[in-house]
Amino acid sequence: MHRNLISRRRMSLYARAVAFAAACSLVGACAGGSVAVPTGFPVPLMEKVQLPVGIHLDDALSSYTHVETVEGRGEWEIELGSAQRSMFDNLLQGMFIGHRFVERADGHNPDVAGVLVPSIEELQFTLPSQTRTEYHEVWIRYHFRILDNRGNVLGDWPLMAYGKSHQQNHGGASSSLRAAALDACRDAMADFAIRFRSFPGVGAWLQSELGGAT
Repeated sequence: MHRNLISRRRMSLYARAVAFAAACSLVGACAGGSVAVPTGFPVPLMEKVQLPVGIHLDDALSSYTHVETVEGRGEWEIELGSAQRSMFDNLLQGMFIGHRFVERADGHNPDVAGVLVPSIEELQFTLPSQTRTEYHEVWIRYHFRILDNRGNVLGDWPLMAYGKSHQQNHGGASSSLRAAALDACRDAMADFAIRFRSFPGVGAWLQSELGGAT
């Protein structure tokens, strides 16, 4: 009888472990996940600014990775840095008559009219289990500076981007979170392109470089 009791207890523990593992696989969250934003970015179709610009991506942006532990859902990692060069390359290709990446923002860059310096100040995300919705959501707070070709700061401004992804449209929690992060990056591109001329310092810079042709 004693052996039967031990056997039943073992079976009960085994059943609980199996149930827990099954629950984790269903919610796709117990072990967390790691995602890298892909480099599929559109080139905006718009009237181009008739100036060549430079862009400087520092190491902090190029290697940006957000790591966060969500209680009961494990550790999540979102890697954005490797996608930033492709993102800004395509963005500036559609916005300006020419652009190039520069190694230093504070150096002498006589072949461009100015230099853009983006950075990421913060990233936040939510899982469906946290908000009791069907969506993964990502917020990215960018910050931009524009400098003249000698390194003098002409203006700076924040930019908040948002992306979301319905969890049922992707093959798992990690895929859905990746899609939400990609959506946030594309939102940043669209907002930047649409609002560029109204950002602090940009209007005066364009006026000085182009005169009445702004």
